[in-house]
Amino acid sequence: MRYERGHKIQTRDRIVRNTARKLRAEGLNGPGVASVMKASGLTVGGFYKHFRSKNELFAEAMAQAFADSEKVYSSLQTVPREDRWKEIVRRYLSPEHCDHPETGCPVAALAPEIARAKPNVRKQISGLMKERAERWMEFMPGKTAVERERNFFTIFSVMVGALSTARLLTEPADRQKVLASARDHLLRSF
Repeated sequence: MRYERGHKIQTRDRIVRNTARKLRAEGLNGPGVASVMKASGLTVGGFYKHFRSKNELFAEAMAQAFADSEKVYSSLQTVPREDRWKEIVRRYLSPEHCDHPETGCPVAALAPEIARAKPNVRKQISGLMKERAERWMEFMPGKTAVERERNFFTIFSVMVGALSTARLLTEPADRQKVLASARDHLLRSF
């Protein structure tokens, strides 16, 4: 059976997107090739037509996870620069983001596992994190580049920690208390 032009690329993209979601939901050691292919509507036998290894797939999936979460924040281009970071804080520390790690920030979903990953994985994700920092620093509070960089790392670290902590809690009211406390603190502090 012959497929349309572009079918292989579309299929590969679908596998990468599904893997990005599964990694954020299940962790770096969670999804295997079989579950990723099943989620993509494919059999395991087709995996090697698209990827040389699971590591190649995971590298692409992590890049996709960062790109997915950046799309949310890039939609804020119409918000004035000085207010953009506040809107990011509100969205990042929202119940919706907390309740859906599979579509959210890969750092909040996977940071402890990434820290224990192989050096090549950590290096790749470190590069993705540096790219995020460079993009976000332009609208962080602060008069100088040094202040904006410091504030980026402070704000981002508080958001990741609060979101991770909230996800540990089972009661929605407790989760909301953590998110609201961190959100309110950040918005008042800068």
